[in-house]
Amino acid sequence: MMSDNRVSTIVKEIKYWKEHKLLPETYCDFLLALYTNGDGELSGTSKKNKVMVLLPAILCIMLLPFSFLVIYFTKFEAVLQLTILILFFSYSFWCSIYLKKHTTYLYHMALVISLLLLLMFTVFIGNLWNGHSYLIAGIILLNFIFWLFLSNRQHLHYLKFTGVIGLVFSIIYIIL
Repeated sequence: MMSDNRVSTIVKEIKYWKEHKLLPETYCDFLLALYTNGDGELSGTSKKNKVMVLLPAILCIMLLPFSFLVIYFTKFEAVLQLTILILFFSYSFWCSIYLKKHTTYLYHMALVISLLLLLMFTVFIGNLWNGHSYLIAGIILLNFIFWLFLSNRQHLHYLKFTGVIGLVFSIIYIIL
């Protein structure tokens, strides 16, 4: 058996490889599982790391219903609603950056929530500014075009699929 010190050195090195993309992520995950007995982390730090990753993710998930609540079911002033939406978007964007370093699936969840909050924010501003249906449709089109740009840049197929579907429905709405 290897000593804990040697195992921790190897695990740190594998994480470095994974973070800097020196090896494919699946290889790094396999090696991490091999050297950590399937935990993916060294024993003793696993629970703390899981809490430090899951807590921001849970709070990020809660932002979407709270943003609907703030926009549609409160009588707050528009400036306060905008400020709350900006704070929610900022936190979800921070979560996507933070979670990208830790877990892939939570990163994607935080990214989608950030994009949905950005969509809600821009539509809310469009409604405040003019509220004309073509302006709102144009804002939604621009959001979906941004989703397509982001999907091509980060090679996210689900985002490309969603962006195309959103564009098609937006164009159909504008035409009809």
